[in-house]
Amino acid sequence: MGDVQIVIFSLNDEICGAYTSQVQEIVKYQEVTKLPNMPEFIDGIINLRGSVVPIVNLNKRFAFGETEITKKTKIIITKIENMLIGYIVNDVSEIIKLPEENIEAPTNLFYKVGNTYLKNIGKRDGKLILILDLGSILNDRELKHLDESEIEKAE
Repeated sequence: MGDVQIVIFSLNDEICGAYTSQVQEIVKYQEVTKLPNMPEFIDGIINLRGSVVPIVNLNKRFAFGETEITKKTKIIITKIENMLIGYIVNDVSEIIKLPEENIEAPTNLFYKVGNTYLKNIGKRDGKLILILDLGSILNDRELKHLDESEIEKAE
């Protein structure tokens, strides 16, 4: 068994992670342009080196409360179906190597209540890390809503 690399980040009081293979880049928080008629957890869009990137607030998406914007606030950029998507997190603390034996699949209960975004649960120093599948946080309908052509119509 080998190690897997995970980007560790916080969502309010929760420790979360994502496999580095899903993270295109991590950028400092920048002001988000609001869009009309978007779900509450879509904060808006940013311009990332000429690309329009929709921004998802993970605290709002998971009902963890509001996100206080500080100097530590980051945006994790991923690519889903050839579209860049940014996820606001409170802080990105580190990139770790976690032995595969310290990673477990979630129980079926999570999937029954619609939590398909929870990929695995990692264990490190007696703490649990919720390892998210960044590609499953938004469902197909939400992704279609965020399609660049839809965003351009809203601008």
